[in-house]
Amino acid sequence: MTTQILEILTLGVIAGAIPGPILTAVFTEILNSGLKKGTKIILRALVAESTFALIAILTIFAFNIPKIYFHILSIIGAVFLTWIATEIWNIKKIGDKKGEIFPFSKIFILTILNGAFWIFWLTVYIPKAFALSEKITGGQFIFLIVFELGWLLMTSLLALIFSKFRPLLLKKNIISSVFKFFAILLIFFALKSVYTSINFLIN
Repeated sequence: MTTQILEILTLGVIAGAIPGPILTAVFTEILNSGLKKGTKIILRALVAESTFALIAILTIFAFNIPKIYFHILSIIGAVFLTWIATEIWNIKKIGDKKGEIFPFSKIFILTILNGAFWIFWLTVYIPKAFALSEKITGGQFIFLIVFELGWLLMTSLLALIFSKFRPLLLKKNIISSVFKFFAILLIFFALKSVYTSINFLIN
């Protein structure tokens, strides 16, 4: 039991360390507004992902939805990522973007349209969650809590580390270039989603 819990926690930590739209959003918000705003993005992502993961555990797994629908969802998500990337690309300096770059609505939509998120939960995480539920009552919910805890710990650690470099980036006056780098990263994730989805649909 302890070994399984540690394995689940490790999966969450790894998931938190994998570069993706959410982590990029966290770094972007930290660069624009500081660690406090970046932490808000982490908490919003935690709420959004936990909500949809819970939905997946409670309902989607039972319906055995074909993967093709999630790949189609990924293509739609790629369009949304591209739109966000254009907004970030146009930021020239701190304060150019009034308000938050990633309000809860954007984080929510990012999660919904993240086909990879759904595919991973359906094919990797949910089977493990139900395997744990066979050993202990409510095991699937314990999986969700422990997994998200691991994700939260790693994402928060990376956010803290990145925030330490913010003063250096400000002094070097390369804010515009860093925002453009984040925009390119989002475009990369969008293209990767499209490529993976088209490759699946063709084959």
